[in-house]
Amino acid sequence: MRRAIVPAFVSVTASLVLSSFVLGAACATEAGARSEDGASTSSPAEPTESTATLAKYEPRNSLAPMLERVMPSVVSIRAKASRPEQAQPGLPEGMPHWFAPMAPRGRPRAGVGSGFIIDASGVVVTNHHVVDEHDVFEVSLQDERVVSASVIGTDPLTDLALLQLEGVSNLPTVQFGSSDDIRIGDWVVAVGSPMGLEQTASTGIISGKGRGSLNLYRSSYIDFLQTDAPISPGSSGGPLFDLNGRVVGINTAINGVGQSLGFAIPASQAKRIIAALRKDGSVARGWLGIAGRNARPAVGEEVPPGAIVGAVQPNTPAERGGLEPDDRIVAINGDKVRDFEDFRGRIAEYAPGSKVTFRVFRGDQEKKLTVTLGKRPSEDELARRARGERGDRDRPSGSLYDNDRPRLGVDVRSADGKLTIQRVLENSLADRLGLQTGDEIVSVNGVKIRKVEDVAQGLRRDLGRVEVQVRRGKETQTLVVERG
Repeated sequence: MRRAIVPAFVSVTASLVLSSFVLGAACATEAGARSEDGASTSSPAEPTESTATLAKYEPRNSLAPMLERVMPSVVSIRAKASRPEQAQPGLPEGMPHWFAPMAPRGRPRAGVGSGFIIDASGVVVTNHHVVDEHDVFEVSLQDERVVSASVIGTDPLTDLALLQLEGVSNLPTVQFGSSDDIRIGDWVVAVGSPMGLEQTASTGIISGKGRGSLNLYRSSYIDFLQTDAPISPGSSGGPLFDLNGRVVGINTAINGVGQSLGFAIPASQAKRIIAALRKDGSVARGWLGIAGRNARPAVGEEVPPGAIVGAVQPNTPAERGGLEPDDRIVAINGDKVRDFEDFRGRIAEYAPGSKVTFRVFRGDQEKKLTVTLGKRPSEDELARRARGERGDRDRPSGSLYDNDRPRLGVDVRSADGKLTIQRVLENSLADRLGLQTGDEIVSVNGVKIRKVEDVAQGLRRDLGRVEVQVRRGKETQTLVVERG
């Protein structure tokens, strides 16, 4: 059973991390020693593939030559919020988020993350969750200078942010490599400030690629790299280097319970976002206006896998482009579509106004449809569209909501702590998910199902998608519908 990863922010006073998965920099304690090493300088670097000649060294003997070259570019970020920490609902006033020890009322929140310099003028890459809800930033350099910083821009959907250091110049920089070319089994080195211990390096391998969003962020577009290099709270935003000292990922998440599970944003994805943040301070994404699910061909079926259109929202680029419910999209501009998550991520990489051509199967017919993408609306607007609140048309058929309450659309039999589907309502959420009579519902949005009320509890979790795990015969399957 796939375990959801949950973002967690830990203040600098925190002594416990209670979630199973926590964000790597979701900040740690302030304690930690700075490196005694002096910083070297290098020429400015844009977030593109480096053409510089790398120093010759033998990584089988020691990683020290590479680390001595790149670690002066890695920084520690102390983030503060000028407003006091607020209690979580149901907790006594004065209890900070995530059950950190009680702090005095009015004490500003603070935490520690990591980052790295990509331009000699002081442009620093870090995670969005490191800077989110903070407005004062102090950045520690390897040469023990502490400088102020301001936010250039952030992108919550890929958990990336850029900071501009103030009053500095001619700083050492690092360069990006290609995460597309890195292979499972390749050695990598994570550098950051775990638990506030600055300039810490740890090694491991790439354990997996293309891990999808892992439910870490609502509506996330990250396609994570997985590594077994040890990453701890305080390391988020730090670089993941290959053995040549090029950044192939940005550390962002860890598994707080299991061993050897860390996750990083791929450099090839990050470079596009960083370029947009440097130019505009934000990221504009292409948008269709559909809900969908993964397509899996039946045994013996020749049609390739892809993304199935679950519902087409009215007055959207998808409707104007001729997409219909149950269309199976198998390629975008000639490139094969793996599943719906792959599809929505690639749509988001196009700029608004881009024309894209889909290879579509509609029943037994193959079609090519060309659609002009719109601009992705805000999260609030997407939520209103999902509830059918626009008011310019009737509520879309098969809405996720019934009288503003999420509804699965099945009749079930409950016995011995199990829910078995007896009937699937036509045009319901269950129908779009592909649920079938006889399926045993195992979980909904990560909530284990033992009684009917558990289904409603799972549907109330707003993950930007609905994910239902079912046991079908001897197999367990996970079915997903999400906004595209």
